Amino acid sequence: TFGAMAMFNFAGGMSQTDFFGLGTGLVSTGMAAAAYNQNAYMASLAMRQTQMYQAKNYHIGWISVARDDIRDMMNISVTRISNYMMVGTLILGVASDALLGVNFDANCPSYVVNAFWVSIGLSIL
Repeated sequence: TFGAMAMFNFAGGMSQTDFFGLGTGLVSTGMAAAAYNQNAYMASLAMRQTQMYQAKNYHIGWISVARDDIRDMMNISVTRISNYMMVGTLILGVASDALLGVNFDANCPSYVVNAFWVSIGLSIL
């Protein structure tokens, strides 16, 4: 007879317990593959989360460094402006002192007096 039961009866054929073993083997293989995939997914999820935190920490650190650099550049600019103001004040003070405290002799040439007043006028401007 040729039927579903005929294959259990020939020599070297599979018995009913072999079919049961094949079914349970397939189910256990499927379960093992699913468990492996779940473990791989969870490990990948943890690594992805760690990578995101690391990227955020990098960006926060970069912003901190950028802020420090901007603060340093502003400090340099403010210091430079303060120095220019100091030098300008000193020049104005010296020019004012020369303007108010000058006395020329009567026999001083006029070109010296005129050069002095032009020089003092330019230094004040």
